[in-house]
Amino acid sequence: MKKKILVILLAFVVSMSSLHAGKSEDLKVLESAKTLKDLLHLPENAIPPILFKEAYAIAIIHTTYKVGFIFGGQYGNGVICIKNDEGNWGNPVFITLMEGSVGFQLGASSSDLVLAFKTKKAVDGLITSKLTLGIDASVAAGPVGREVGVNGDIFFQQEVYTYAMTKGLYAGVSLAGSSLMVDEGANTRFYGKEISPTDIFNNYDVTVPPVAKTLARIFNGN
Repeated sequence: MKKKILVILLAFVVSMSSLHAGKSEDLKVLESAKTLKDLLHLPENAIPPILFKEAYAIAIIHTTYKVGFIFGGQYGNGVICIKNDEGNWGNPVFITLMEGSVGFQLGASSSDLVLAFKTKKAVDGLITSKLTLGIDASVAAGPVGREVGVNGDIFFQQEVYTYAMTKGLYAGVSLAGSSLMVDEGANTRFYGKEISPTDIFNNYDVTVPPVAKTLARIFNGN
């Protein structure tokens, strides 16, 4: 029975992977830009500006799909950008999120996720192999509200803070245990050649498609 459930979950992940692979990278960037813009402009539950300013990197996973019945699975993909020494946000690197879990859970949902990385170490772990949240980097649900931290009343201690906009119903686990990895195929298609995440972040020998400017404008507050 357990093996059968695992096979079903594997089929789910493969089907979700195929769904996302069918989208162009340009569309993924535009969707990520919309997700970030929507979350930043929520009237109450917005990302605190102080966290956004302090973050080393921001990842946007547009429309993750999650299902569960005793065993659970989650899949999504999106982009991550880092902030340079001048405080400007750079080029997008495509990434994938995957999770398998065990425990009481029932339902299905789709969510748009935003992850704020506080440390370079966590991002380095992601671009060199993969990053498992809660194991390779500490993770917590992000604080919300535009006034958070304005008076110095909060100290951000975790390496990654997560935010979600959920369109369905789900009772289950958090992002702890989820794995993030670079989508090398998507990066190759978007930039027109094989290129490392480090070169993309540093804008080294890379031709950036115009659509990336849409995301950069939101990141840089324009």
